Amino acid sequence: MTSVLDAWRAIDPDARLVSGSVDLLSRPIRSVASTRAAPPHLPAMDAGQLLVADAAVVADRLDLLVAALGEADLDPAAVWVVGEPLPHYEAAGSLLPVIVGAGGLTRLADALAAYLDAERVHLAAVAAEVRLAGAEAALADPQPGAPAGVLAGRLRRGVAVTVDGNLAALNPRPAGTAIATRFAAAHVRLGPRSSITEAARRTRDGMWILERLIGPSASAWLFDDMPFAAVDVVALEALAVTLRALLRRPPTEPAVPRSASRLPPSTGDPLRDTLLAVARANGRIAPAARALGVHRNTVLYRLRRASAELGIDPRRPDDALRLIDESRPPS
Repeated sequence: MTSVLDAWRAIDPDARLVSGSVDLLSRPIRSVASTRAAPPHLPAMDAGQLLVADAAVVADRLDLLVAALGEADLDPAAVWVVGEPLPHYEAAGSLLPVIVGAGGLTRLADALAAYLDAERVHLAAVAAEVRLAGAEAALADPQPGAPAGVLAGRLRRGVAVTVDGNLAALNPRPAGTAIATRFAAAHVRLGPRSSITEAARRTRDGMWILERLIGPSASAWLFDDMPFAAVDVVALEALAVTLRALLRRPPTEPAVPRSASRLPPSTGDPLRDTLLAVARANGRIAPAARALGVHRNTVLYRLRRASAELGIDPRRPDDALRLIDESRPPS
């Protein structure tokens, strides 16, 4: 069942937890209620509902809203205040999680309800998005830091890659340089785990970490000072897929001067030669045509044929990576 943390991280990772217990973010959400009324006027609520409130109405009276919920013996899974101006709120002893974020009340309530109805579909879409963006980044810059940086921007979490005990990439989340420094100092002590299904753990200094193995001595990590949600888990697994393919590739050879360049060796199959040329050109038609010594319309014709007959298009990063890897001689 979807938790408060899952919904928060999936719908608006830029929203902030301003009060309440982090442990209660694991509460399940059964449905969503919303209100534009100022306390003590409250909507009817069932246990396990997430209450979405209008910031323009709540203003600086968020304490009153939390107190009114207690007096009415209502126990929502959490309170999410949305809109402008966002209230300034300090913890007042209540354990009830209070999240504040920008946007519109109706739009947020609808987005939360849609997520509750189709969480698996949403998570699958996130995984596909991360794999595609990561593959594109790896094609442009075949270093672990490229796809890891894409994920850090997508999740707004710290992302790291370790290879043979060394940091191959370290991407702090926005305003997260301090925790990135802590991770950099602690990653050797944390060490690789033997299972790719290892759950998130919390270190002695309060840092949350999540690891996925990408090879016998390489791992991808998330790190933050907040626990992880389902969207973080599926996104890290998608990154691990890209990194495994990337780390299997041999080191890039030094570039050959243009004057000494030659056409790539033919496979004997013009269609396959074309697919490889487009893949090596990062999906660009004109450079591939020049490398093959044919007109660009010939390349486009062969691509349409390959797509129709084989379901392959080297302009898609996943297909391009596979074609390039398959073309390499066995080691």
